Amino acid sequence: MKNGVIVFGLLFMLACGNDVNTQKQRFLIRGNEALKQQSYQEARRFYSEAIELDPCYAAALNNLGITLYELGQYSKAVLEYEKAMICEPDNLDAYMNRSNAFYELNELYRALDDLEFVERQQPDSSSVHFMKGLVHAKMRNYDEAVSSFDKAISLDSGNAEIWINRGTIRYYQKEFDLSRQDLDHALGIDAFEPNAYNALALLEIERERYNEALNLVNKALDFEPGQAYFLNNRGFILLLTGELEKGREDIDRSITLDPANAWAYRNKAWYYYLSGQYDEAARLLQQALKLDPYVDKGRLFLAETFWADGKKDQACKEAASLTVKESLSFSCL
Repeated sequence: MKNGVIVFGLLFMLACGNDVNTQKQRFLIRGNEALKQQSYQEARRFYSEAIELDPCYAAALNNLGITLYELGQYSKAVLEYEKAMICEPDNLDAYMNRSNAFYELNELYRALDDLEFVERQQPDSSSVHFMKGLVHAKMRNYDEAVSSFDKAISLDSGNAEIWINRGTIRYYQKEFDLSRQDLDHALGIDAFEPNAYNALALLEIERERYNEALNLVNKALDFEPGQAYFLNNRGFILLLTGELEKGREDIDRSITLDPANAWAYRNKAWYYYLSGQYDEAARLLQQALKLDPYVDKGRLFLAETFWADGKKDQACKEAASLTVKESLSFSCL
């Protein structure tokens, strides 16, 4: 009898074990379907059900992290990725995903650590080099960013997104001809890439070809009508062409969509500068610089604003911090 009971017990346990595996896999699949449909709360529920059945189910933990990431809960996402790593130490997807969360949290050195760990295991992954480029770009390590994008392109030359990002970095480096080459190449791969048209609009602003810039950013907005960066750039172009109220309307919409974009506050400040409201312009420029100390032309605009407002000492103090002073309309000498 004992042997019979033991065998029955083993069979019962194996049957239950198989049933648990089947159930947790079904929850995982349903979670993945919900995630694909962007039904994040549903996805979260299904992954949690799977984890309740198996607290060390690395696939569900990782995908729960992705769901939290999509909900903007980056710190919580990191915790789920780390649980997946504990259960499955060689889960490279969890390391890649954690690097994305660290990127959003501005924990950029930690993001690089994760990417370098994955790179040691998968040195020929274009995704790793692409992500390293994005991290270096956010750190303003532009040469390192270009180098990472170069490696990504050598491994995946048909990926338009990589060319666009390298072209954007070259725009920041003032290498405008190389930037245009990259962006044109990206459009040769994918003519429906709105980010390429938006970046080309920035190049046309530098050339003071505002009508061409407006046409390009409008093309970007045709693809993504509610994109905050595109609206902000169109608003700035409209300011430059004298359509102040239309420009402000676009910039205000951009700020509503993305309240953390320093460029939008810089551009709204320029609206107030052009309207002669210098105190408000200075306030917004200081807000932009607080969000991003390196926002393009932020300190230049602030110096010009102080000067126009008769605050010459403050203007000269800001001017002294500029690396390129020939763009100033005044001299402190």
